[in-house]
Amino acid sequence: MEKRNEIMSFERLFKPKKVLIYKISPKIAFFVEGFLRQGYNLENLYIVSTKEEEFLGIKCYRTIDDVPIDKIDLLILSVRRDNLINSLTEILSKKKIGFIHIFTAGTGEFDDEGVIIERKLKEILDQTPGTRGIGPNCMGLYCPQGKIAYYSSFPVESGDIALIFQSGDLHSKMVKLSSRRHNLRFSKGVSIGNCVDIQISELLEYLNNDIETEIVCVYFEGLPALHRNEGKKFLKVLKSMRKPVLIMRGGRTKRGQSAVLTHTGSLATKDVIWKAIFNQTPVIDVPSSIDELIDYVYLFSKHIQRFKGLNKKVKYPIRKNALVILWSGGFGILATDVLTELGFCLPLFEGEKLEKLKDIYPIKIGSLTNPLDLPWLTSNDVYLKICIAAIDDNIDFVMIVTDAWSDLEGDRFKNYYKNLLGVKAHVESLDKTFVIILPDYPSKSRQIFYDKLISDGFTLFPSIKRAAKSFLKLTEYGKKRNLTV
Repeated sequence: MEKRNEIMSFERLFKPKKVLIYKISPKIAFFVEGFLRQGYNLENLYIVSTKEEEFLGIKCYRTIDDVPIDKIDLLILSVRRDNLINSLTEILSKKKIGFIHIFTAGTGEFDDEGVIIERKLKEILDQTPGTRGIGPNCMGLYCPQGKIAYYSSFPVESGDIALIFQSGDLHSKMVKLSSRRHNLRFSKGVSIGNCVDIQISELLEYLNNDIETEIVCVYFEGLPALHRNEGKKFLKVLKSMRKPVLIMRGGRTKRGQSAVLTHTGSLATKDVIWKAIFNQTPVIDVPSSIDELIDYVYLFSKHIQRFKGLNKKVKYPIRKNALVILWSGGFGILATDVLTELGFCLPLFEGEKLEKLKDIYPIKIGSLTNPLDLPWLTSNDVYLKICIAAIDDNIDFVMIVTDAWSDLEGDRFKNYYKNLLGVKAHVESLDKTFVIILPDYPSKSRQIFYDKLISDGFTLFPSIKRAAKSFLKLTEYGKKRNLTV
């Protein structure tokens, strides 16, 4: 039975009104703890347990027959794999289920018996109208607006980033690390596992039309063995995406591909196919690094939020002309090498423009070229005048390298901070990208300075290289978008 003829609505998957956990045990207490932290209506959370009368203060039912409702939006199914098919068959014979999260692992990724179980799962779901499933072998769902999460450590605030991950642990790390490093927030997240039923392409279609989502991150291991047409569907959907999609792939190497088989049982896609996909779609390729994915999505999110906050259409950069502002000749040389090796252009200030800068500040120490090396000037009004004169439409990306201040109440710092705000306002008035480079090290004063910068809307990176690589992804997306308009 074909269930994918039109774009599927997954609203009830991410925002279920009635949830059933079958069967609860201390090992999966995190599911209930996640619901509690998010503030889910516990009157609509039903738990089946053959051993417990109640679990974390919530009443338990002995059998599926005892559950006092007939229609359930989301079933979280956690049973031993030997009982998986019988349990699912029994539940579906007695209750109407909208979506099923099959938590059970040890299926297609484990052995031949697991492959058989997955085939039976697919047959059951194909033959049950109105019922769809994620998994097996997946952690499940996260949606602050739906008040659901599988970990209590996930933020309760909603954001604009959506996640589709074939790895539950990577999905969890993405939420935890990025929310702590950059205060990122998410609209929806799903650890999708082995993809016996619901496919990544379907979720992408849904998120493409989701008003709560601006960016989509995907961790992809391979195409499911039971859905031979998914590759064509996946490519078609990627071509149609109107939002940035950042894909990190598992199984780039031959050794990695063998690891994929034992994780989700997916068929790892050859690198040559992926090169064609990235050439034909606006999708952004992310290296095998959760840290780089977090950096990239951070800059994308900040960039989009800035334009949305001004009620302007998001404009992405397409050039790589950079300006670095600092107070160290040595660091300026290193920055120039790093940026040049990454493919940036650092326009030299010469001729009329250089003379204009000299008129503002007849330099005696430092440099008025690019990088701008401005020692002893940071708290002076001249600093802001030089920066504004240097930053014009020929500059796309501006970085100021700074350090922590121990005295945030003194006049020198206040003047310096006013200059930073002035540079930020000028750069953004030109629709360009501005970041602060603040090296990361243990320091109370640094943390105070960092928090102040974040509260005033600055974008911060700990190194020029990390900021630059993230900006390159913005330009890559900008160029791709230009080609498709």
